[in-house]
Amino acid sequence: MRLSHSQNYINNQQLIHTLLEFVDLKSADLVLEIGPGKGVITDALIKQDKKIIAIEADPKLFSELRKKYVNVANLLLVQADFLKYPTPNEPFIIVSNIPFNITANIVRKITDEQSKLYAAYLIIQKDAAIKFIGAPHAYSPLLSHILNINFEIKLLMDIDKSNYSPRPKFNTAFVSIKKRKKPVFDKQKSEQFKDFLVYVFERRKPLVKEALKSVMSNLQVKIILDNLHIPENKEIKKILFTDWVSIFETFASHAHEKSKIKIYGSYKKLLVEQSQLQKINRTRKDT
Repeated sequence: MRLSHSQNYINNQQLIHTLLEFVDLKSADLVLEIGPGKGVITDALIKQDKKIIAIEADPKLFSELRKKYVNVANLLLVQADFLKYPTPNEPFIIVSNIPFNITANIVRKITDEQSKLYAAYLIIQKDAAIKFIGAPHAYSPLLSHILNINFEIKLLMDIDKSNYSPRPKFNTAFVSIKKRKKPVFDKQKSEQFKDFLVYVFERRKPLVKEALKSVMSNLQVKIILDNLHIPENKEIKKILFTDWVSIFETFASHAHEKSKIKIYGSYKKLLVEQSQLQKINRTRKDT
C-alpha cells in the first residue's frame, strides 16, 4: 500500500483488520479502492460479500495485481488516474490509502455534488486529517468548512510508522468522511454559504473583524462577534464551523443586497481555477 509516489507499504495485515472494524460495509454494495498498490487492503476487501473496484495508476503494480487476482470474481481492476476516472453512478463507499500529495484533490472529487459517496475511509497524512477536522483541533482551511455542509469528518485512529516498510517521514491517520443524513443547508443556501466563505477567505485578511468588514458593516460585525463571544483579533482559520454558520445566517438575513451580489459566484470561480491548476499539473507530469 503506497503512501506517495515513493514506495511505502503496510507490513501489518492485522492493522488492516483493525481498520476495517471502523468501516460500515453494510451501507453500500460497491466498495472503491484508490491506489491498491500491492493489494494489502484488497486482500481483506475481496473477502467481503461486496463488489470491489480497485483503481491503480502505476502500470507495473497494475500488472502484478491483475496476475494476483486473476480468478477473483467480485473484483474489477482498473488501470487509471483516479482524478480522471468517473465516480460510480450508484451509492458507494471508499476504503483506501490515497497519495498524500493529491489528498485535497481526491477529497474534492469524491465529495462533489454529483458524487454518490456514502462514506470514505481513508489513510492519509496526519496533518491533513487534522486540517479536514478543523478548529479547534487545527487551523481550518476553506475546504474543511465546505466539506462540513454535507459530510461529517472524524479521526478514527492514528497509525504508527512501524506499520510501514520503509517507514514514512510523516505520521498517518485513518479518517472517515461520512455523508450527513441531513445537510446543514438546503441547496440554494448551501451555494450562498460557499460563496460567502470563499469571498471572505480570499480577502487575505487573517483576522475575523477585518475579513468580515469586506461584506458587512462595522456595526454588524461588532454585534455578531459580541453575540458569539469571538474576539475581534481572532484568526479566521481558528473560527469553528458552527460559528461560521451563525455568522452567515446573520449575513443572509441582514446584509445589504449589494454585499450579496458581491459574493455571488465566488465558489464556482474557485472551482474553475482549481480545475485549471489540476490540468496544468497533469500536463507537467505527463511531459
